[in-house]
Amino acid sequence: SGSTWWAPLLPGSSPAHPAHQRSIAAAMVRSVQIAVLLVTCGAVGAKLDSAPLHPVCHSITCADIQCLPPLELRRLDGQCCPICWAEDHVVGLDRHSALGGNNPYLRDPHPAAPSSCSGSMCFQPHCAEGYTPGHVQGRCCETCVPGR
Repeated sequence: SGSTWWAPLLPGSSPAHPAHQRSIAAAMVRSVQIAVLLVTCGAVGAKLDSAPLHPVCHSITCADIQCLPPLELRRLDGQCCPICWAEDHVVGLDRHSALGGNNPYLRDPHPAAPSSCSGSMCFQPHCAEGYTPGHVQGRCCETCVPGR
């Protein structure tokens, strides 16, 4: 006697009936889908130590990213997709604090800049031939614009 896969018969059908065969096929497809889902969730859960995804995240496809050390893959609560991240003491931030003294390239924001530009650090633009330093509406600093 060989082993057979068993599925309950539909009322009034036989194992050879097409409806029974479709029932078996559907059950097998569901089993494979569930297995794939469990393996996928397990793999993601092993890499990311976070809360479950928010419902809006289920319709988003995240990029398959790989982080270069010292950055690590991380997804925080409320984030749909993971990011490469490291603590500030691991990866130093450049906050331009070295520009505290005299810097011949440092400029004030353009006089026509929006008020939200207060505290911006602007630099003297070095423009290619045919361009000159000028202002573009909405920007904080001078930029290269076509020559006038």
